[in-house]
Amino acid sequence: MKRKRLWELVAFLLIFTIVFGGLLNVFTVKGSPGEPRLYSVYEGYAKNTEVLFAGSSHAGQLLGRNLWEDYGIAAYTIAGNSQPVDIMYYTIKEFLKYEKPKVIMVETAFIPDDSISEPDTEYAGSTINDSPIRFSLNYMDLTISQIGNFGLPLGTEGAPLVLKWPLEHERYKDLNKDDFVISMPYVNTDLEPLYSTPDEEVSIVTTDRREKLSDVGEKYLNKLITLCEKEKIELILFHTPYPAPEISMAQQNTISDIAKEKGVTFLDFDYLLDEIGFDPQTDQSRDLNHCNYYGAEKITNYIGEYLSESYDVGNHRGDPAYENWDKDLLAYNKHFLKQSFDLSNDISEWSNVVAANENDFVLVFTLSGNYKLGDEEMIRGVLSKFGDYDEFYDKGGTLILDHGSVLFSSGDEAVYAFNHKFENASLSVIRRRDNAEYAADAPAENENDGIFLWSENYIKAVNGLNVMVYDDELDDVTDAVGIDVYLSSSELFRDKVNYNAIGE
Repeated sequence: MKRKRLWELVAFLLIFTIVFGGLLNVFTVKGSPGEPRLYSVYEGYAKNTEVLFAGSSHAGQLLGRNLWEDYGIAAYTIAGNSQPVDIMYYTIKEFLKYEKPKVIMVETAFIPDDSISEPDTEYAGSTINDSPIRFSLNYMDLTISQIGNFGLPLGTEGAPLVLKWPLEHERYKDLNKDDFVISMPYVNTDLEPLYSTPDEEVSIVTTDRREKLSDVGEKYLNKLITLCEKEKIELILFHTPYPAPEISMAQQNTISDIAKEKGVTFLDFDYLLDEIGFDPQTDQSRDLNHCNYYGAEKITNYIGEYLSESYDVGNHRGDPAYENWDKDLLAYNKHFLKQSFDLSNDISEWSNVVAANENDFVLVFTLSGNYKLGDEEMIRGVLSKFGDYDEFYDKGGTLILDHGSVLFSSGDEAVYAFNHKFENASLSVIRRRDNAEYAADAPAENENDGIFLWSENYIKAVNGLNVMVYDDELDDVTDAVGIDVYLSSSELFRDKVNYNAIGE
C-alpha cells in the first residue's frame, strides 16, 4: 500500500512538473518581432545555423541578413538589449541544446560591466533577460547561479526569479497566437535599423590602459571559452565601436589580453576604424551607443569577408535546407512594405500602395451593409485600381484576389460561405443574411459578414468596404482596414467601428 502511494505521489509530481513547466513556457516572454533571442529556436527556425551572434544590442544591430544575402552565411542572433554576461552564457547553452554552429561570435561590450555586481533591488532587469529561456534544468542552473552570484534573498527575490514571478504571471491578458504557435520566422538581428547620426562632435579615443573586469564578467568569459573548447566550436570575440569612457576601453584591452592568452580571436573594431572606413560622425547613431545602419553595414561586411575566408561557412543561398533564411530575408523586406501600409491612413494613398503590390498578397474585399449610401465614386475608384470590378460593386458581397487572380467571388449569391486552406492557415469568408435585407435595417453593430483567419474576424466597417491584406508566404495579416461610408470618405479604420462610442 505504501509503495502504491509512493508511486502515485511520484506520478502526480511528474505530471505537475510537466504541466507547470508547460504553462511557464507559454507565459515565457517571446520578445518583439525581429528580436528573436530564443523565440524561434524552440520551433526549429534556427535549423542549420552556422554562425551564432550573442551579446547585447551592440550585436543585435548588426545586419545578419546581409551575411545571408551577400555571403550565404546562415547567421542567427540571440543578442538581447542590455543582456548581462551570465544570462548570455546560459542563453548560448540553451541554444546549443538545439543547434551546433561552427562559429560563435560574442560582442563584448557588456562582459566587463561593473554594474552587473549591483543588480536592481527586485532584479527586474535580469528577470526580463532570463525570461526567453524556457523552464528547464538549464534555466534552473542560471537562476541558482544568479542567487549565489548576487546574494539574492531566497524568499523575496530568489524564489520569484526561479518561478519567473511576477513578470510572466502578469501576461494573462496579453497572450496571443504567437504564445502557442510561432508563425513568423525572424532569425536575424533587429527589424528596425538605426539611421540617426550624432548631434554633436564625436570621436573614438583608444587607450593603452588595462582595467580589471568585474568578477562575474571574468568568470563567465572564461566559462564561455571553456564551453566552446568543449563543444569544439570556434569562438570569436568582437567589440563594435562607440565613444566609450576610457575605463571601458581599458577593460576591452583586458579582454583582448585574456583572448590572446587563451588563443581566442578578438576583433576590436575600435582599432579597425580606418580599415573599414568607419566614421563616427556618420556611422554612429544619435544615442552614441550603437552603430547606425551605415556603420553596421561596414562592420557586417568585414565580418562576412572574415568568416568566408577563415572558416568553412557560407554559400548556402538556394539550398532547401536553409529555406528559413530565405523566408527571413523576405519577411525583412516585406516589413518595410508593411510599414508603408500602416503609416498611411488616407484611402487613396493606401489603396495606391496596396494595388502596386497586389501580386505579393492575398486581398479580400467585402462590401458590407449600406455601402452604396456613401461616395460611390470613391469606393469604385478604390476597386478600379485592382481591375474592372464595377459588377462586383453593383452586386456587393466578397471578392478574393490571390496574387492578382480571382480566387473567389460571391457573384449573385445573397448568402454564402467560402473556405480556402493555405499552407499555414485557413481563410474563411461568410455572409449570414441577405445584405439588401440587412442594409434596410441599417443596424450599428452586426455579425452579418466575416473575414476569418485563425478564427479572428477582420471586418472593420459595418457599412462600407472592408479589405484584408494577407501574406500567405509568411502567414501574416499585413493590414486590415475598413472604409465606413457613414463616417468618412477619406479615412481608413483599423479598429472595428463602434457607433455607440462615437460622439462620447
